[in-house]
Amino acid sequence: MEMNGTTLINRPVEAVYAYVIDVSNDVHWRTGITESRWAAGQSIGLGAVGYTRAGDAEVEWRVVSYNPGESVEWDLVSGPILGRGGYRVVPVDGGTQFTLLADVEPTGLYKLLGPLFGWMGRRQNQADVERLRDILESTPD
Repeated sequence: MEMNGTTLINRPVEAVYAYVIDVSNDVHWRTGITESRWAAGQSIGLGAVGYTRAGDAEVEWRVVSYNPGESVEWDLVSGPILGRGGYRVVPVDGGTQFTLLADVEPTGLYKLLGPLFGWMGRRQNQADVERLRDILESTPD
């Protein structure tokens, strides 16, 4: 189920990409995230493994596509939600179009929520990208 969020950010592509690719920043703009990090000794790159914690849930993800300055995608390999996620930046007049990619399949309790899960996820991801926009536009160059 696709739950993408997109916004226009009045900042250069390089600034937006640098901020989102630093996964430790997730705690500032992604709802419920309390920790996001690379596995010991790893950093952004094809095959890199990362972990994100939201409450009691920990999700492990692996980078499957990496185009520096343009996009990154990962597979969610463990946790309550499986699928694929990522970020994409595209230069537009005066700034950047940022898209949070999320194509996921809920498991367990989340699966019981069915279509409500998708609606809530799309709504939350859109709110998150708008929070990202607010953070980046209020940060001096």
